[in-house]
Amino acid sequence: MSDSTSLIKISGHEDSLPSADVVFVHGLGGDARSTWHPQGKRDDDDCWLGWLGNDNLCVNIWSFRYSAEATKWKSHSSMSLFAQASNLLDWLDIRELGQRPLIFITHSMGGLLVKKMLNSALTFQKQAILEQTKGIVFLATPHTGSHLANLIDNINLLTRTTINVKELKAHSPQLLELNEWYREHVRSLGIATKVYYETQPVKGILVVDPVSANPGIEKVKPVAIPKNHIDLCKPESKNSQVYLGVKKFIKECLKTPVRLKDDSNRTVYVGEISIHEH
Repeated sequence: MSDSTSLIKISGHEDSLPSADVVFVHGLGGDARSTWHPQGKRDDDDCWLGWLGNDNLCVNIWSFRYSAEATKWKSHSSMSLFAQASNLLDWLDIRELGQRPLIFITHSMGGLLVKKMLNSALTFQKQAILEQTKGIVFLATPHTGSHLANLIDNINLLTRTTINVKELKAHSPQLLELNEWYREHVRSLGIATKVYYETQPVKGILVVDPVSANPGIEKVKPVAIPKNHIDLCKPESKNSQVYLGVKKFIKECLKTPVRLKDDSNRTVYVGEISIHEH
C-alpha cells in the first residue's frame, strides 16, 4: 500500500534547466490527479497537469496527495488538515524543491494548507521555501474566517458521506488568524497572488461565496468564473480563461529576480528567468 501522502512528479525537464517547480494542491475530498481532470478525462495529458508541463514554460509539474476522506479524518491516528501542512513542507524538502522558483496552484481548502505550510516554513526557518515561493493561485479558497461556519455546513451537505470537517469548524479562529498572517506577510515575502472564485452553485449551494474567496490583499482583484466549486479547477481546454490566466501568471512570476542552486549547492543570482516561445 502506498503512503497516504506524497508529492507526485507529473512531468519534468531533466534534459534542460527547469525554470520553476509548479505544485498543485487539491482540497478536501480531492485527489492529486482527478481533481484537475475535466469531467470524463483520465489522462494527465488531457488536463492542465499535462498542458502546463508541455506549453513552453519549461517547468516541472508536481501534485501533492494527502488523505482527506471521512474514514481517515475520523481516525485517531490520522492528521488534521493543518498537520498536513508540515507534511507538505517535509515533502518539498525530500524532493529538494526550493532550489528554483516555486508556484502553487490550489483548490478550496488546499489554499489554506499552503498558507499554513508557509507559516510553518517561517516558524521553522525553511528559508529556501520562503525565498523561492513566487506565486500562489487560489481557486475557490475560503479565506475569510467569519464565513467558515457556512462553508463547512455547505461542504457537509454536499459530501457528508465522504468528508468530515468538524475539526476545521472548531478551529475557525485559527483560520482567521492564518488569513491575517498571510495578508501581513505576503508582500514582504514577495509572493504574487491570483484569485478565482465560482459563481454557480452545486446542488443549489454556492460553496465559497465572493467574500470568502477574497483574501483581502491590496491590488489583488478576485476573478469571477462561471463555473461551480467542483468544475472551477478543471479547465476544459488550453483556451479556457483559468488556464490562460494561470499560464500568464506563471510567466509574470518568473520575471522577478530568482536564486538558483548550482551543482555545488551555491546560490547563483540570475536576475530573471527567460521563457522562450516557439
